[in-house]
Amino acid sequence: MGFAFKTDEALQKLLELSQKNSLPQILILDLFLGEESGIDLMRQLVKEFPSVNILVYSMFAKPGIVSIALECGAKGFVSKSAPEPELLTAIKTVLGGENYVQQNLVPPLFTYRTMLDSFTKQEQKVFKLLLERKSKIQIASELSIANRSLENYLSRIYSKTGCNGHEELIRKFGE
Repeated sequence: MGFAFKTDEALQKLLELSQKNSLPQILILDLFLGEESGIDLMRQLVKEFPSVNILVYSMFAKPGIVSIALECGAKGFVSKSAPEPELLTAIKTVLGGENYVQQNLVPPLFTYRTMLDSFTKQEQKVFKLLLERKSKIQIASELSIANRSLENYLSRIYSKTGCNGHEELIRKFGE
């Protein structure tokens, strides 16, 4: 069992384990990595170490983050506020080859996904990048869109979610 506190450290340890043919069956990932993105790390892990099952264990458990984590390849999601037996159940379930989402996170996840279905594809992309805490400059760059177009998407997203701005959107769907 090992620990890593930064993206580079995690990748280096997994690379070393990979070279020894001793990759773990499961990796428990906290999405809070200081200035680094746990979501970005997860995407990289899924790509470079597809045999490792990722179980997210995070204080960020709003439906938008749970959904993004699952879309990016997490096999399970448990909130840090959950009782310890919940984490143990998740580990056993994921090791058994099944996906697991903490029970009380499932209903808000369905509601969130229904709301997301009302967005256009581009609005969904912008919304998800906002929840990943990307800046407006990063979003415009990643999606290759002009700032004015981004502002139009944001306006429609705020209208559809009933939020008055970026911070409220993150509080409601991404923390």
